[in-house]
Formats: sequence, structure tokens, C-alpha cells
Amino acid sequence: MKNNYPIKYAVMPIIEQTGWTPGLNELEREYGIVCYIVSKCYVVGREEKYNRHGNTECEYKVVFPYKKDNRYDGLSRVEPEFCLMDGRCYNSINVDKVFDSFEEAREDANKKNKEILSREFSFIRLDDDYQKNLSLVREKQEEIVNYYQEIEGMIEENSTDLVVNDKVKEQSVIFGCDDSYKKKEYSLYDMIRLYNDENFIAYNVSLEDYLKIEEQLKNDQQVDIEGIKRNRLLTSYSDDKKVYVINNNSIEKSCFYIENGSLYYYDRINYLLSAISRDSLVIYTIETYDDVINSYITDAVISRDMPKNKDTEKVFRKEIKLR
Repeated sequence: MKNNYPIKYAVMPIIEQTGWTPGLNELEREYGIVCYIVSKCYVVGREEKYNRHGNTECEYKVVFPYKKDNRYDGLSRVEPEFCLMDGRCYNSINVDKVFDSFEEAREDANKKNKEILSREFSFIRLDDDYQKNLSLVREKQEEIVNYYQEIEGMIEENSTDLVVNDKVKEQSVIFGCDDSYKKKEYSLYDMIRLYNDENFIAYNVSLEDYLKIEEQLKNDQQVDIEGIKRNRLLTSYSDDKKVYVINNNSIEKSCFYIENGSLYYYDRINYLLSAISRDSLVIYTIETYDDVINSYITDAVISRDMPKNKDTEKVFRKEIKLR
């Protein structure tokens, strides 16, 4: 996968307009946290602090996989994004806890939602309508929580590609040119970025076969490429600067291509399976078709005439409507 940050559950604040506040010349919208829901997240940082009592407190920097997208009036998939100047993740937020299970995070979210309700109760005037207003506030808050818990379910359903505590795959590749092979500490996605204007072909191999090649290189032995099972995964032609993603199991013989960091649908694959020239670069990786597709899932450019089938459904932009 392109992003190998640890995946955990965390409690995500939902921010909405809560009222109006006086501005410089006119009233301005006032925003606040209206409830909390549970979501998976990328953990991109952890900071340890000491409080005034000398106790250790941890704060985590996380990126939730969905954020509000006003263009679509909904939530859109996102990934961690970093500033090139200082390496800071500029779309992360701070949370006080991360969890290994949905249930643990749900307990914390319920606790935080009760705190919001208690705060709202404290604003109710003690008059003859107190009990009535108490019920109205409770009903309104329950309505908000129930609505966003439906969204919570959609987020969970649409983020199955993010696996909590999943083991990180080996990201290096075996790089070949003119029958000479080397292990490169680049990831497959670094290679796509660096060599997208050259002819190259990438093969998927099993971890066992990858380690076998690695051992042969370590011992200065002749690499036995013919002795391993390999499946074509990527094909790049320098003349069009596209990297085609090959799905060997596709009944429709369809695939996608990567161009300028985004994923596009391509419905003709036959000529791509022809022999590639001998001067082409060759890459061996344990990344799979699903790994590659999921790595570009938030950047997928969706054509309205793209057929909906098992090969294409996973890359449709996974937006969640809010209203």
C-alpha cells in the first residue's frame, strides 16, 4: 500500500454551525462540536507530554479517512497530506486516545456525547418550562447523534480497505535491467513516480519468491527468474506516460491506468499483454492488484460510462451524502 501508517479507531468530532456571533461588520457563523462518532484513522504521529502533576499524557495526530466536501455536500475520502517544506501533516487533528476495536471507541464516544448533553442542560433556565425544555434538548441531541451514527456506519462500510493493526508489507522492490538485478529500498509507488516516462513492467510475486530472489542477490548468485511464479501487475509505455494496472483475473479484461498520480478506467487491455521490449526496466514486488487500486482509491477519476462490475465497483469515488 502507498500509505502504511498504523490504522486505529478514534473518536471523531462532528463540527456544525451552532449559532451566530458578532463580527467586524455583521453577524458571523459560529461553529462547534455537536456530537462524536467512531471512525478508523491513520495514525501519523504521537507526542508525549508531562502535565503539572508530573504524569505522562499522550496525544495522537490522526487523519480520518472522510472529511466534509462542500462541493458534493457530503464526505469524501482523504489520505494524509504533508507539507513539503517542513514535513508537517496539514490535514491531521489531535485526539487523546486511539483504540484497537470499534467497541472501545464507541464507549468513549458515548461518554463524550453525554458531556455535550450535560453542557446543553446547563444552559436551560430554571423556570416553569424547565422540564419541557429539558426534554426538547434531549430529543434534539438524540436526533443529531442518531443521524451521525448512520453516517458512522457508512464510513465503516466504506473503509474496509483500512485494516486495524494490519501488518505492514515489505515496501522494497527488486529492480532489473539488462539481466542485472538489485534490491531497491524504494516502494513500488516511488518507482511509478520516478519511472513513469520510461518503458517498464512490474510483476507481482509471492513473499516466498521475493525472499528467494533477495537471498540469491545477497549470496551473489544468478537470479533464477524462470523458477518463480509471476503475474504482470503494471505496464508502462514511455510514449503515453501512462502506467497500466493489469487485473489478470478480470473476466472483462479491463484495467485502470495511473497518470499524474490519479487513477483512470481503461477498458481495452489486449495489446498491453503483448511482449515488452528487452530494454524495458523490470520490477518485482509483493504488492497486489488490490493493493495498487486501494492505494489510489481517493484519487480515482470516475467516468460516468464506466461499467459497474466487480472489477470497477471498488474504485468508484466513495462519497457519503450528508443530506
